[in-house]
Amino acid sequence: MVAKHKGELRAINSYEVERDPYLVDWTQAIELGMVSIGAAVLGSMLGLGGGVFLVPIFTLFFGIDPKLAIGASAIAVVTNSVVGSTVHLDSRFTNLRLAMLLQIPTAAGALVGALLAVRAPDRILNGLFGAVLTYAAVSMFLRRKVSHVDTSQDPDPMMLGGVYHDPASQKEIIYVPRHVRRGLGISGLAGMLSGMLGVGGGVIQVPAMNLVMSIPVKAAAGTSALMVGMTAVATSFVFYADNKIDPQVVLPAMIGIFAGAQVGSRLTRKVRTDRLIILFVLILLYLGFRLILEALNIDLPSIR
Repeated sequence: MVAKHKGELRAINSYEVERDPYLVDWTQAIELGMVSIGAAVLGSMLGLGGGVFLVPIFTLFFGIDPKLAIGASAIAVVTNSVVGSTVHLDSRFTNLRLAMLLQIPTAAGALVGALLAVRAPDRILNGLFGAVLTYAAVSMFLRRKVSHVDTSQDPDPMMLGGVYHDPASQKEIIYVPRHVRRGLGISGLAGMLSGMLGVGGGVIQVPAMNLVMSIPVKAAAGTSALMVGMTAVATSFVFYADNKIDPQVVLPAMIGIFAGAQVGSRLTRKVRTDRLIILFVLILLYLGFRLILEALNIDLPSIR
């Protein structure tokens, strides 16, 4: 591996990648890994895959090029999904039939979005990411009181209904998804955004399942956790083909994601749904506003 400084090229495994003025040393690698653990815990709890936190933190606080951060996030999201979804499956939070149905438009949209992302300016990606995070947070906050809509008596002609035991409330939760066609359309949009931003689509998918399809938050998170991994695979291939995968960023992200994913999935069973939503809103609002300011070239005091 050969590394050079700002404005030069860096050869990695015979591939040449144009780099931002950023070079990872061991201390920074450990920091990236620790941040990835926190992102994985939150991502698994909320079914977002971790990338929704990983990309803005890497970009805002570590100065990593947005496209390299998105590429690393896409691969890390696959790891988070594999680890986190196994726990969600054991808890019966994951609705397999619904996931397979929604996955079709999501994966197609992800390929289109990834192809657009590798050509898009960094400011556009930051602004779009910030807008998506802010939208998701505001939507969940305004509609948080409808998280417990009872759909157990609804007709289920497509046999997409599910049931799981919620340890936090000690109740059996039965639900039937509503507005499935609308959910399919939103899944295509979620896939396109996930391909552009490397977040797996959960940031759009979870609120859409909860608010549009009336699926309980934990079931939406569990189902999304399975879907985001498959969606991120499509994104990863596109970014790899465009030389936007940097092992020095990807490796600590993957290790941190692997360590944090199981913790977050297990915490989901014990944390109350309303607390999950508040946590979701606060973090995404902060990151969303920071990214929008970054896109507008408005500087704030840096942590680093």
